Amino acid sequence: MDSLPVELVRLIFEYCDAPSVRTLRQAGARYAEIGYEFLLPAHFDAVEWRDDVWRLRSIAGHDRLRGEIRSVTFNFARIDEYDARHATFFQHWLQDPEERHQLLQDAWSRYYEREERARRLPPVHARTGDLEEAFRNLPNLRHLDVTFTRCPYSDIPVLRDVFGVPSCRALDRALACKNLNAVVSAARHAHPGLDSFSIDQLPLELFRLPDDRRLWFDCARSFASLSRLRFVIDVPSSLLPSARFRAVNGLGHVLQQATNLTHLSLAFQMSHAPAEKFPLSLQGMFGGGSGANSPTRAATPTTSPRTGAVGDPVFPRLTDLHLEGVSLAERDLRAFLLRHAATLERLRLGGRGLARPHEPPLGGVHLHEGSFRGLFSALQGRLPALRRFHMEGDAEAGDFRAPSSVNHREVYLFRPVADDEWRPVGGDEKWVEKTGEEGNAVGVDGKTLLLLRGRGGGEGGSGGCVVKVVDSRALERFLVEGVGEYPRLGKVGA
Repeated sequence: MDSLPVELVRLIFEYCDAPSVRTLRQAGARYAEIGYEFLLPAHFDAVEWRDDVWRLRSIAGHDRLRGEIRSVTFNFARIDEYDARHATFFQHWLQDPEERHQLLQDAWSRYYEREERARRLPPVHARTGDLEEAFRNLPNLRHLDVTFTRCPYSDIPVLRDVFGVPSCRALDRALACKNLNAVVSAARHAHPGLDSFSIDQLPLELFRLPDDRRLWFDCARSFASLSRLRFVIDVPSSLLPSARFRAVNGLGHVLQQATNLTHLSLAFQMSHAPAEKFPLSLQGMFGGGSGANSPTRAATPTTSPRTGAVGDPVFPRLTDLHLEGVSLAERDLRAFLLRHAATLERLRLGGRGLARPHEPPLGGVHLHEGSFRGLFSALQGRLPALRRFHMEGDAEAGDFRAPSSVNHREVYLFRPVADDEWRPVGGDEKWVEKTGEEGNAVGVDGKTLLLLRGRGGGEGGSGGCVVKVVDSRALERFLVEGVGEYPRLGKVGA
């Protein structure tokens, strides 16, 4: 075996799992040297029930291994035991009772063992210094991901399956803010800088408190190296309008520091009301520098050349934009898109949101002023770089509060035709029927849904809109090709 060429030995190592790599390296000094770079994967997963902060710091302190780490994921996800126990029981309802009991007992026993181990470890936010030292000594670290929604127990299938149900996930908001502060504080020490940063459940109130705002404003200076940024904002149920404005103002200031972004994904979710949309002003969020988004105060956005209908782009290199779970004004959205018309190649509006596995997507985009027809007609032929367009989820336009305007509302439900990487998806919808709850959908004929919103019949009414499920391919052709008439999507009104 010592006569094998280095290229072939490296190829053998590439097909080995971690235990096999360690065993093969013991075959001789030559194999030990060649296999050194295969000891660690390029991606490092950190969970709370292991002392992964210590492991990461140890790797960062190793002269040869520190260069292997290129991406890090911090998994702070926690399970809601009450809902998860019910969900796991009903997911295995058809199994033999004795088999089901044994399966669930084994899964939950392993879960409690790991929770006990987690309680014996200090929380991540108490080890900020260790994290900063680790990030400072990882020269090839380029990607950072923080998740609160992916199962940290990947080797326990019962719990992994139940994590797809949003209600089975728990979020300690205060602890989440402290841990995020520790991670972002460490991220600023990454050298030469991160390429991508993702947080899939970012509490909005984090940008409201003075100490947290000051920390993020200081750390956001390092965001200039980012090319990809994905934030899923979790909106609390008890946030007064003034506090909400201050938080959005702070978020906008942080986002504006990422001046070299090519991919921006911004989603808003409300776990207390999954079907509701967050009212957002893009002009207010990305308005002038010394006024609205100054790190020293939360002022009312002022009109400036940068916030006009056509002005300088907020992100000069932006090619991919994704907005989800927001309610916007047509003029506001149109102005923001036109400011990035020279570079914008791919646009996504809407997504899955907080829909359960067998529910239709809930993360659509609403227009509380204007119409989709007016928006897309105004954009036709004015986005020269656009190559792909996609809409997903519930899409509504018009003022639902005024009974007289009910016949002028646009109400659609867009099925997905491409995933986040723009790979085609398809197949029959498997959305189960739901009745009696505001915001849910009722299957009518497999292609038509009745959206029960408690709207359309005046204030407190119980009217609904029969909506044809459509996709965005016709709209994509309309916008990308820049010719033709506005496509007929579905029924409008009640």
